[in-house]
Amino acid sequence: MLDFLEVDRAFLAENEARILDLETQIAGLEHTISVLRAARQPVQDRVDSYKYPVLTLPNEIVAEIFIRFLPTYPSPHPLTGTHSPTCLTHVCRQWREIAHTTPALWRVIDLTRPTEQYNAEKIAALVNLWSGRSGCCPMAVHLTDGNEPRSVFPAVSHHRARWEHLTLDLNTTEYLDAIQGSFPSLKTLTVHFSSLVRDAPVVSFQDLPLLHTALLNDLHMVHIVLPWSQLTSLVLMCINSEHCMSVLQQTSQLVRCELHLWRPQKDLTEGSVHLLHLETLAFQMDTFIDVNFFRSFVTPALLYLRLPEALLGSLEPQPDPVESLTSFILKSGCQLRKLKIADASVSEDEYRDAFPSIADISTGKYNDYEWE
Repeated sequence: MLDFLEVDRAFLAENEARILDLETQIAGLEHTISVLRAARQPVQDRVDSYKYPVLTLPNEIVAEIFIRFLPTYPSPHPLTGTHSPTCLTHVCRQWREIAHTTPALWRVIDLTRPTEQYNAEKIAALVNLWSGRSGCCPMAVHLTDGNEPRSVFPAVSHHRARWEHLTLDLNTTEYLDAIQGSFPSLKTLTVHFSSLVRDAPVVSFQDLPLLHTALLNDLHMVHIVLPWSQLTSLVLMCINSEHCMSVLQQTSQLVRCELHLWRPQKDLTEGSVHLLHLETLAFQMDTFIDVNFFRSFVTPALLYLRLPEALLGSLEPQPDPVESLTSFILKSGCQLRKLKIADASVSEDEYRDAFPSIADISTGKYNDYEWE
């Protein structure tokens, strides 16, 4: 019996020693693993940084890259899809958080693109979401009268105090009353109507203290009233000379003006339009314009002039375009720096010889150049 107990004790002692040895080895291995893991981490960090370098950029840099991904403000971009800031939120959680907290990504609302997949309620919700994400940023809004405008316009108009640029691409003036009101931050206004309603009411946009730029087409211009006297830049599309003159006589502060002339008025009243601050004047002409039209301008500060030569050549009794331009310059007393003449019959060299004081003179087709 005693021998059996002795053997049992010896067995236990041997195994306890073995266990102690194994635990010592395990502790040593665990220490080695811990050391290796500590050494591995900086190597892994370096590998990760090379594999995903964009994730190591500061959030401010990533946000700036996101902003440059979009068209330059205030140009429009879609609310959804590949070219929308929403696609940036689908890459990873970090990008989503950065995009959602970058107000400049959400400051342009474009409702002029087809959105058949959304009803008016969803569009309104999307507009409110974007407006909220844009924070306190000034906004650019592009509206059309598609997509059930009566339901959508109120949601957009709720944020009108931050509208800086407004584009209205409408079929008629029918929906203008849905967005009338004060626009304390509005700087540029573009209005285009595609059809004519003869009995359309006059819509007055008067509470626009910062408005300085307007682009209008002729179809409904007589139905819109703007604070013309504060504008410094004006583009009139498809305008007839009669409507053009009535507006220009009210725009005493213009610095830049572009006129796309159409539907001439043969009985235009003699007179002058004095634009004392005008520096840039550009014409595009689809049809013959009355002889008195170009004569009516007096622009002493004019620096840049772009026009079709036909507008000069039609000025009887001075049919020669060089003489007509000379008469215009002398009457205005301006010091032109740049002259661009479309569809010229007189050579570029002849114009340069006739006007040596003008540093930049060029001729060509109308679509061959634009203002820099």
